Amino acid sequence: MTVSDILKIAGTVAVVQAICDLLARRWIFSSEIYDHQIRALRRANGLFDKAAASSTVATNKDKAAKKLAKAEEERAACAADVARRHASPQIFTSIIFLLLWKILGVEYAGKVVAVLPFQPFGLLQRLTLRGLEISEELLDLPKTAVADAAGRMVVHVEVLTQACSFAFIYVLCSASVKFIVHQLMGQKPPSGAGGGFGDMLGDARVQRSMRSLGFDVEELKKNM
Repeated sequence: MTVSDILKIAGTVAVVQAICDLLARRWIFSSEIYDHQIRALRRANGLFDKAAASSTVATNKDKAAKKLAKAEEERAACAADVARRHASPQIFTSIIFLLLWKILGVEYAGKVVAVLPFQPFGLLQRLTLRGLEISEELLDLPKTAVADAAGRMVVHVEVLTQACSFAFIYVLCSASVKFIVHQLMGQKPPSGAGGGFGDMLGDARVQRSMRSLGFDVEELKKNM
């Protein structure tokens, strides 16, 4: 068990996420296609706002309602295009981190990366002990306490199941380090297109495709 192992896992997660975000900025969010989609979304938002304002004072309510519905459909289509553009690097990053999981799993197979200050409950142990075969020899630590670099006893080890494999550390880093790095370096979606799959479902083209496959679009929207 070493601090360097934990720092290495956290650092690897941070660097990989940063690289993925930089590549996405370079090849997707700096492209002419993305710029065109952003301009189209802004224009569609403006037309919708104008149609919504006009519908409140229009004398011909039916005509105003049709115009508003058309503007809403165009805005939804533009938002779906932008949402799909943001979904692409997320899928790519997920694949990369799945590969990273496999690589680190091989590197840290059978190695105790940390000792938890508590005994995990049964379901959590399936993650904290993943890849470990717990034994006195494997843990190689006294049952009473663990000494830090200064020789102070800081972690009480009551049971061998307090041993922790790389998997638990990796999940914690993915939920913290990976998230923070993405917030700092990732490209945030523009206003009106941050709903992910929900925005995609707003596109009439997507709705027709989903219905043709037998999905209840309205039910999916309610569950989003």
